Amino acid sequence: MANYVVLTRFDAETDKKLNRLGEALIEAGYVVPEWPPHITIAAYENIEETIIHDWTEGFAAQHSRLDIGMHSLSILPPGGEHTETTVVCLAPSHSKKLVDFYYAFHEKHEAYCTGIGWYNSITHGNPVMHATLVIIPCVALQKAIALCATANIFGNATIEALELYTYPMRLIKRFELANQKV
Repeated sequence: MANYVVLTRFDAETDKKLNRLGEALIEAGYVVPEWPPHITIAAYENIEETIIHDWTEGFAAQHSRLDIGMHSLSILPPGGEHTETTVVCLAPSHSKKLVDFYYAFHEKHEAYCTGIGWYNSITHGNPVMHATLVIIPCVALQKAIALCATANIFGNATIEALELYTYPMRLIKRFELANQKV
């Protein structure tokens, strides 16, 4: 058994905007995660790959592409061993469609969303839906937020697929959502 992460993936235009911001943040000396632009839908510890693979594949086959709003920034507080760094994120608008999609994915296997999956778990009642932009020292927060806030990243996006990764990151498979948008 191992650890896995399921990501929502965006349309090409959103990916392009977020990748440009990532390059600007790296150029400014910040740490940008190597993961592709995404919203983490769930992270699992100690689960069999076939179980989460089959669930993700079936879920994607029964759900359509989803238009969402990405109109604000959020900050994940320092915690655990990372007491001097924080995470700046692009926050999706919590539309009913997105929340229903997110919670529906968690109908199964929630017991494995511990540790690495705590921010994504619905068990604790307050999942933090977010797209990580940059991990920074707390003292550099103002400059990094200014870079993010002035980038052309805000607006609408489309979730087009789910991707299953190992944790640490290795893509296992991409599952396209139906072309019809909801």
